[in-house]
Amino acid sequence: MAAEHFETDRDGCGSLTAFRDEVVETTKRCSSKSPDSAPPNKSPRMEDQFHSTQTSAVVEQPAETDQSEVQADNTDGSSDPIVNPTTRRKSFRRATVTRRSLPALPNQYQILCRSISTSSSQQERLEKLMEASMKLALERTGDSLQSVPNASLESFHKQVEHMQKEWKSLAQTISSDSSSESSRDPLVQRAMEKVRKAIESIQTESEGWEALLEKHRTKAQELEREVERGMQTGVPLDSTSVAQSSQYLLIQNKPDYHSLLRRQQPLLNTVSLIMDTQIKMVRQLVFIKEQAQILVKETSARMASEAGLQDLSPDIMKKLMSLPLSSTTA
Repeated sequence: MAAEHFETDRDGCGSLTAFRDEVVETTKRCSSKSPDSAPPNKSPRMEDQFHSTQTSAVVEQPAETDQSEVQADNTDGSSDPIVNPTTRRKSFRRATVTRRSLPALPNQYQILCRSISTSSSQQERLEKLMEASMKLALERTGDSLQSVPNASLESFHKQVEHMQKEWKSLAQTISSDSSSESSRDPLVQRAMEKVRKAIESIQTESEGWEALLEKHRTKAQELEREVERGMQTGVPLDSTSVAQSSQYLLIQNKPDYHSLLRRQQPLLNTVSLIMDTQIKMVRQLVFIKEQAQILVKETSARMASEAGLQDLSPDIMKKLMSLPLSSTTA
């Protein structure tokens, strides 16, 4: 029985065994010839994944037929069934690869927002959202009451109608209050209108001032460029505008200042020489004054020491000289 099973297994998975034999032969050729070296240890899971990724495109269908044949042999009542471990591992890998995550749970609250338009105002959207939430809550409550024994559905429907009426009146009250708040006080409306007009006038005036400022700024920049150009290349005079000017004769008869400066240059040189001489004389007089003051101090100190008057101040000569003549003659 085992021999027959081996023959069927060999006939069913010929391509698989041939490919596995080629892989074994290539691994033997690539192994090291030294007796000391040993192949690196690999986990059977990783090795199986490596072989399965290479042979999945070729032997996937034969492996399935092989598995079906093995199961058929097992059902025949064989005492020692032989199951290919590679096929078992492949089926487990395919089961793990093809496993998908659970689908996302449906969001039941998205129904509330489907009927609400984004183009409507915020108050209208809030009102519709509250109305849809109330309807959903009532539907769920009604569904739960159907499974409750001795529950009065008629009273529940009456309460639902009463709540809907109250909700409609509340929504109308809120909308009327919001619309009447703006038109409640005419004084406030007039004040708001005045403020709005004042803001508009201020904005208009500000725009006018900005335009005027921009105009003067442009003119100032143009004048600055003309001044820089004139400093570099000179300012040419327009003959037509000069001829029509009232100052034409004065402009034509103006003196030549350069020739005047050239004629007055010797006089200016003489004046500068005299000024230099006067400055030197003043410096000499200042030096003589300083020397005289030093001499007076030394003389007064020497005379005081000769007379035995060391405690006298050094400016005694100044004080004596500053005394009036009447007191000295008396």
